[in-house]
Amino acid sequence: MWTGADAHRVYRLDTLPLCPARLRDLATRAVTSCGYFDHHPGPHAWAVTDPLGDLIIERLYGEVRRLTSEDDHNAIDTDSF
Repeated sequence: MWTGADAHRVYRLDTLPLCPARLRDLATRAVTSCGYFDHHPGPHAWAVTDPLGDLIIERLYGEVRRLTSEDDHNAIDTDSF
């Protein structure tokens, strides 16, 4: 946060309270907290999509599946000798 302009600008760091909203999944009993500050504009954090983050996670999961299937394949091969 800051006030003033140019050479008279004053910076101040502060901790903002988090949004108290919670999303509760009754079937799994999972609770997701909104990660934004209190009285934030717009939707809560769980309603915001991140296409790049989704792509990274998809690639990461694919790589993990590939590596674990290779480990299973190697384990089968070594056990057969």
